[in-house]
Amino acid sequence: AVVSTQSTGGMDLNVASVSGDNLIGTGFQGPKDIKYNTMNCYLGAEPIARALDQGADIVVTGRCVDSALVLGPLIHKFGWSMDDFDKLAQGSLAGHLVECGAQCTGGNFTDWHKVPDFSNIGFPIVEVGADSTFKVTKPPKTGGLVNFGTVTEQMLYEIGDPRCYALPDVICDFTDVQVSEVGENEVEVRGARGIAPSPLYKVSATTVDGYKATTMAPMIGPRAAVKGQLNASSTIERCRKRFLANGMGDFGRVNIECLGSESNYGKDPQTSGVKEVVVWTSVEHKKKEALQEWAKEIAGAGTGMAPGFTTLVGGIPKPAPIIRYVPFMYPKSDVSITINGEKFEGTADVSAEPPVFDVPDQVQPTPRPEGSHSYRLEELAYTRSGDKGDTANLGVICRDPSLYSAIDERISAEDVRRYFSYLGPDLKVTKYALPGSSSFNFLMENALGGGGIASIRSDPQGKAIGQIFTDFIVEGVKHKSEYGL
Repeated sequence: AVVSTQSTGGMDLNVASVSGDNLIGTGFQGPKDIKYNTMNCYLGAEPIARALDQGADIVVTGRCVDSALVLGPLIHKFGWSMDDFDKLAQGSLAGHLVECGAQCTGGNFTDWHKVPDFSNIGFPIVEVGADSTFKVTKPPKTGGLVNFGTVTEQMLYEIGDPRCYALPDVICDFTDVQVSEVGENEVEVRGARGIAPSPLYKVSATTVDGYKATTMAPMIGPRAAVKGQLNASSTIERCRKRFLANGMGDFGRVNIECLGSESNYGKDPQTSGVKEVVVWTSVEHKKKEALQEWAKEIAGAGTGMAPGFTTLVGGIPKPAPIIRYVPFMYPKSDVSITINGEKFEGTADVSAEPPVFDVPDQVQPTPRPEGSHSYRLEELAYTRSGDKGDTANLGVICRDPSLYSAIDERISAEDVRRYFSYLGPDLKVTKYALPGSSSFNFLMENALGGGGIASIRSDPQGKAIGQIFTDFIVEGVKHKSEYGL
């Protein structure tokens, strides 16, 4: 398609293809005895760099890590060795920072109210030197913002242990990365470190596991959240009785949220005084026809249940397959990568043992007294959250380095677990420190109800977790002016 398009446009560019990521059809059946719909390795930057070395102007690749789209051209341009791991880590960080576009230039930013002109937001540009130090900026005459906060938020986005951000070409350590404002909308980034990569590729596989359906319905009037909860749960109960009578089995999971009553904060709708909500009801079942029956029953709430139900947003819901994400590791030595059909032999050692990192000590010291003031976290720090499957990450970035010890001593993994305990009894939180950027990353396992398209929550990817945590109260600190704020 690329060749055809560029020929039609009168261009004469060399197009290369990188293949080998797809494990379906290779004879490998997967680690579990289930039917997989997709099974793709995350390839790295080296095949892209090799294709560019061979004269390609455009490289079309299968599944690869996002950052490889930046690291590959950097390896090619500067001739970096595949064992110069610090440079590979810096190049990977450059790719990580721009992979989500405007999330690095003010999109999804804690201080959204300080970002100019969202209607014309500029996408990020990384200017990388041969020594791997780089600057982040954006095009002139565009909206958006590039500063310490926007860039550091994105650095923490969707990472796990910052000491071992594992990629196919390098394992990155971001703990001592320094992010410095060097001009208007210009930030310099240095300090990423790297070690040899694992001999294993991460594989993203998917499987179909039943069906789900979701509906949203406005509910208006006094005690709106109570009425909305009642109508949704009554419809579920009516269907359960019918399923039982017909031998169809129960719902797999049911999730009812009254959006507008702070349901994503874990609040009980019975205590809400709001007069209008949107009732989010999402259900799953092994049988598609069961959800079709449930969908037929929803409209009955308009005439046969509590008043204030106005409409079904988007009409009668339609069941869709539940696509579950199944990640696992797979030996690189068993993956056959080709460039334009020719076998590619990488230079990395695929026989080494995967590195093991101990979990940091989670024992929280007693906070040292600093002052008598208390603040919402947003006044002292930026936050950013994201997801990987059923795991969310919550980044907390001090607005000034002088706050690092105070925040460190006053927000523990257990504090985060308690704050979000309503996400489920299996929630597990691990805290990691990044002193170079005066920040912390909290890894929240079993936080998203399955995560992604398998979740039936209104925030399936944990995008709101960072915003919710801005209300955490930090106690016993100095007046914020003493921290330079």
